[in-house]
Amino acid sequence: MTEISRRNLLAAFGVVYATPLLGIQAKTRSQCVAVANPGESRFKFTSQQFAQLTACKVKSEDSGGACSIFELGAPPKFGPPRHVHHREDEWFYVLAGDFLFEVGGEQHTLPAGASIWLPRDIPHCWGNAGTRDGKLILLCEPGGFEKFFEEASQFPPLTSQDHNDLQKLDALHAKYGMELLGPPMFPVP
Repeated sequence: MTEISRRNLLAAFGVVYATPLLGIQAKTRSQCVAVANPGESRFKFTSQQFAQLTACKVKSEDSGGACSIFELGAPPKFGPPRHVHHREDEWFYVLAGDFLFEVGGEQHTLPAGASIWLPRDIPHCWGNAGTRDGKLILLCEPGGFEKFFEEASQFPPLTSQDHNDLQKLDALHAKYGMELLGPPMFPVP
């Protein structure tokens, strides 16, 4: 049997004690099974209009904080403004439609069945380049992005040109570790 010295034991307890103080956290593993049926969202968005386009299939709580997963609907020529995430990595999988992604100055055309990984801190935007409604799966790592979507659904539209609205939108994005950097890929009618 291995003998543990008093010094090593105290050092181990010191690391365990200091780890939370240093901001180092182990991911909590979830033990819950998360089922989301077709058309169902595990996160109850308060905006019905938003809920129709976005279904949260895995909440942060479902995954122990590891990720959140969404099914996003995207009308033709629709997409978010150019932005950057400082907290989340994102993975998109195209279920239906033809999407154009601009990531760090490079453009990528993704048809149904294609996917793209977007690491944090790289400016990007995307849009449905097709003439029909499109659909994406979005995985955000770590989890919690459903809370941003919920708050954003209560704010002025991202297409607003009102100075006060833009300040509110900038503050919301900053709260969630993001920055708005420019217009959407396709002009807003």
